Amino acid sequence: MYTLKNKDIGTGYNAGVRESYKNDYEFNRWFIRSRNRAEYTMTYQAISERLKETNFSTALELGPGPGTWTRLLHRKNQNAELQLVDISEAMKEQFELEMRELPNVTYTVTDIMEYAPSEPYELFFSSRAVEYLDDKPGFFKKLGTFVKAGGNGMIVTKNPYHGIRKSGLDAHQGQIPMPEMKRMLEDNGFVDVAFYPAVVRIPILSRLTSEVAEYILEKNLNQQLNINATNRTIESYVVTFTKPA
Repeated sequence: MYTLKNKDIGTGYNAGVRESYKNDYEFNRWFIRSRNRAEYTMTYQAISERLKETNFSTALELGPGPGTWTRLLHRKNQNAELQLVDISEAMKEQFELEMRELPNVTYTVTDIMEYAPSEPYELFFSSRAVEYLDDKPGFFKKLGTFVKAGGNGMIVTKNPYHGIRKSGLDAHQGQIPMPEMKRMLEDNGFVDVAFYPAVVRIPILSRLTSEVAEYILEKNLNQQLNINATNRTIESYVVTFTKPA
């Protein structure tokens, strides 16, 4: 498995945000085309549905970028203390452009493997960031220290078995199959590990079938995924988990 070093991911995003995305990451990532808009809608629905089941007053978000999903955490509890950790300075700049300053939201630019909180959080949240980490065993071991006893976690990440299997040297080769995700979480003390769809894509025709994909997701939002199936229409999934009290 080939995975870029964390620092290289940060450097890549710093350059990409300012050049490829013309310093307007959120629009160009999520709203520029119909498929992007459909994926935003599906991810929004998937996260919102899982947040209905979660209560927290402190949360750690890994890879918030411009705050696309931070808004949902804040909306769930406007009084919650939110700690955001991203490795890209350019992403923090985007966050400051998109979001108003909030006294209970802190944005720290650092490698998550170097981040040391003073105390654990009631919720850990991350969307489309974990697959980029170069030391996944080390991260999941550290994740156990980020979540307090009785706390919860939610990770949105890509399914490596979506569509046609990719090969070669690709920064996205770090995508985690659901059985492996379940094993790493349970090996580090988490329980109640459950998987749900986040983004549905119909292989080959995905650019032409975004509305069909949105319909499929809406009908299956609360259906747990069979992690031993290939799930080739699942582009990304949500995994929720709990640290025993």
